[in-house]
This record gives sequence, structure tokens and C-alpha cells, in this order.
Amino acid sequence: MTSRQVEKELNRQIVRFEEQVKSGSVAADGNTWFVDFAERYMKDYGRLSLKPTTQANYTRNLVRINQAIGHIRLKDLTPMHIQAFYRNLQETGVRQHTTATAAPGLAEQIAQQHMSKSAFSRKAGITHQTVSQALKGSPIDLESAEKIAAAIGTEVKALFTVNADMKPLAPATIHSYHRTLSSILDKARAWKCISQNPAQGATLPSLAGRKARYLDEPDARRMLQLLQAEPIKWRAPIIFDLLSGLRRAELLGLRWSDVDMDNGVIHIVQTSNYVAGTGVYVDTPKTEDSDRYLKVSRTAVMILVEFKRWQDEMRSRVGDAWEGTPGDDRIFTNEVGCPLFPTSITQWMRKFIKRTGLPSACVHSLRHTYASLLIADRTPLVVVSNNLGHAQVSTTSDIYSHVIASAEAKAAQVTDQCH
Repeated sequence: MTSRQVEKELNRQIVRFEEQVKSGSVAADGNTWFVDFAERYMKDYGRLSLKPTTQANYTRNLVRINQAIGHIRLKDLTPMHIQAFYRNLQETGVRQHTTATAAPGLAEQIAQQHMSKSAFSRKAGITHQTVSQALKGSPIDLESAEKIAAAIGTEVKALFTVNADMKPLAPATIHSYHRTLSSILDKARAWKCISQNPAQGATLPSLAGRKARYLDEPDARRMLQLLQAEPIKWRAPIIFDLLSGLRRAELLGLRWSDVDMDNGVIHIVQTSNYVAGTGVYVDTPKTEDSDRYLKVSRTAVMILVEFKRWQDEMRSRVGDAWEGTPGDDRIFTNEVGCPLFPTSITQWMRKFIKRTGLPSACVHSLRHTYASLLIADRTPLVVVSNNLGHAQVSTTSDIYSHVIASAEAKAAQVTDQCH
């Protein structure tokens, strides 16, 4: 089916399901337990209309939501129940996340199994990367540590130090739970199972103190200098992201057909995403406003020209071993033409930052750095917002309020010096 046909079918199925609810052929009313309605919502609505990443987030959030209010009937659910749930999320120890750090003797214990690391990973039922992470002394989840201990034939406490994360959840995480809960209850109201959404009456923790992580201009320049010595496979996407402010999914979804080299304009029209259980998939941008045309600098165009030269060279060198998919002219690929795996660029960036001593930053920090540099250069906020693909200028203003305040203070100092 074409994209238009898929969209028409999804809309048809949604209308059909809503009619079933209204006619009573689908059991959904105020007497329904929340946990049952949420399951019906995800099965018959969520899978048709939500993006896979949103479905994954909702599914993860519903585990904790159902523990708190799943036993309550829709008609009995009140703002007080919702408020109590949000208050609980802010308590110490609510994370329920326990990690384990390996003792120095783990490598010797695995070596005594007389098998390769890959074979041991299969025996333990975990990934090769998890075993490597444990051997490096990095924290892994407790379940993986228990599997490693079982494969060796000993108790987890003999091989690992177990650490419970006692910090309360961040305000942004609580807002994520609220979006999930409010979406489900909004649909319950629309389907006339309840008269109003009780989540609307709840108070959420403030996000005012949250600041976007970004590099200042000197550190951004230093990063560009340090990147010159890195392989172009990683150097090109990192530099281009810093110069364009794209989301990671937008960056990796970009195709050569989306680029007008002569005029320095790119069209953000698709994304490349990863969800556990689904794998890597191509989708439309985050919102309607995210589908946009973006003017980029001459430097950004030149990094694409350099990458295209390398990519063509790789295609010629590997010949029949080229794995690029016909019709998918993705820009950022590996040496054999496969689109870069979303988490691979994240992992490379983390290692690069650590070994170069740059201030803490991630791939998404490149987007924030791009925006902060535009604001510092006194670019109109509406232009910054459009470039970032935000639906509203207020979103940009909220995220970068501290950057805007800093730029205004600097401008005031310059004005004072003129008098």
C-alpha cells in the first residue's frame, strides 16, 4: 500500500472502532476497569494511530500506571487518584531500578568456563555487548547480572556489587506518565465512557529548572577541530548535525534526494527510528511542523559533498558486497551502504566526548548547541523555532529560556558600553 492508502485505512479503522464503542458492540463503559480499557485502547486504537516510539513509551509507562490505578473503574477514577499517583512518582526509591557492577574477578570466572565471550553470552541468554559492558566495570541491570551468575554457577552477590537507584523520578519523566494517562482518559471521554478527563485536574511538577545541555561557542569550535582527525563515517553526521540542528531520527532518515546542493536546502520528510521488538523503521517526522525545508550553511553542504565522495568510493570498492537497499538513497550509511543504526552514533559520540575531555554532551546536545548559537547571534526566535521544527515559538522559548536570558544580558552589556 502507498503511504496515502495506509493513512486512509488507518483513519477508516479508527472511525470503525469508535462507532463500535458508541454502538455498544465493544465493551467500554464507566464500569470498565482502567487496566482493561487501557489494554483495549492500545490494541484497537494505539496500534493504528500512534507512532511505534509513542506506543513503546505508552506500553512502558502503563506498567507503573496500572500498578497504581489499574484496579479502579473508569467512572470512579478522580483527580485525587491521579494526584496521589504523581506524588508517589516523586518519592525517594520509586525508580525500582537496580544495577549491578562486576567485581574484578568476573573475567577470570568467565575464562574458567572455557568458551568464547560470544558462546558464554548465548549460554547466559544475554547479548555480547552486555557481557562486554560488565567486564569493563560498567553497571548492567540486575536481571542480566543474575543470568551471568547463573551461567557461571554461583550467586550474583559473589560476582557483582548491587546498587539500588533511590533518586525520585525527574519532573520530565512524570510529565511523560501524564501524557500517557491523559491520552487514554481523553479517548475514554470522547467515547463517552466518562464525562470528563480526571487527569486534567492534577498538578504536575514544574519543568522550570530544566536546562537543555549544549556546548558554548569555544567548546563547539574545539569539537569541530577534534573531529577533523576522526573517520568520516562518524565525523560527517556529527558535524552536519551540529550545523543543522536536526533530531537524530531526522538526521539518519535524510536521503540524497532530500538535498538541494546548489541552493543549500534540505527537506526533512522522513525519520529513521529504533524501537526494541520492532527494530529500525522509517517513519514520518515527529509533527506536521517537523516536515520542513531548512537552509543550511556552505560548510554543511561541503561536509555532505565530502561524505558523498567517500560513500561512492566505498560502493566501488566493495562491489557486489554493497548492501544499500535499491530506492533508499540514505545519506549516512556505513562502509557497505547500510543506514547507520540509531544507537551506534549515540554510542560513538559518548566515547568521543569521554576520550577528548569535552564537556558532557550527547547527540541531542548538538541540536541544542545549534539553537543556542543562533540565539546568541540574535537570530529571531521565530526563525530558530522554524528551523528546529517546533510547533510553537513558545516551545522554543521554554526550552531555551536560560540561553535567551544570557543573550539578552550580553546585549545589555554591549549597550551600556556604548554610553
